[in-house]
Amino acid sequence: MRLFLDDIEITLNPFCFRTLGEVIEEATRRASAAGRIVHMIKVDGKEISIDEEREMSARPVEEFESLHMRATTSEALLKEAIEGAVNLSEALCHDIRIVAASILENDTLCTKELFISYIESLGMFFNLTGAVFNGVRTGAFKLPESASGKSFKLPDPPTEIQGILQQFIEAWKAQDYPRVASILKDEISPHIEEWAAFFSAMNSRVD
Repeated sequence: MRLFLDDIEITLNPFCFRTLGEVIEEATRRASAAGRIVHMIKVDGKEISIDEEREMSARPVEEFESLHMRATTSEALLKEAIEGAVNLSEALCHDIRIVAASILENDTLCTKELFISYIESLGMFFNLTGAVFNGVRTGAFKLPESASGKSFKLPDPPTEIQGILQQFIEAWKAQDYPRVASILKDEISPHIEEWAAFFSAMNSRVD
């Protein structure tokens, strides 16, 4: 298997690295030593997710032809995450009114499609907030200073809303639509708005 890190081929001792996971770990270590963070992994031309990486990590290197990995700085990774989060949070805040109105109007077909789409978007949003939150907590991301010279304050972690999301889904399954709309507007919306304001402020400060 041939290994490329940022399009530069790296020769590794085949007797030292027997599994895909070991090769990824070594390439990640080299990137980290250069002050960079791996953000994309392609195996035989196909980009893989974190879950796929875990599932494939124990497989022998002989099963693969090539491994391409890309690394970036923590600052660039944070900026990319924040820009995506700003766009997604603005869309979620806008769609809350549409989804809630559809739920209360009991437009079953339209509501079901909107609900599924909204749940998927919420999942993406909280993955982003989780990544930023954990990155700041672990020191991988550094918060820029505000105009007053103080660092931005992190909102509550995404895990704080997991119980609310579970209630949201359970109310939907029970067809308790007034409860669904209430949770959406009164409990989920403020959390998203808090993170949206945080991401907007961050985006204006991250170069």
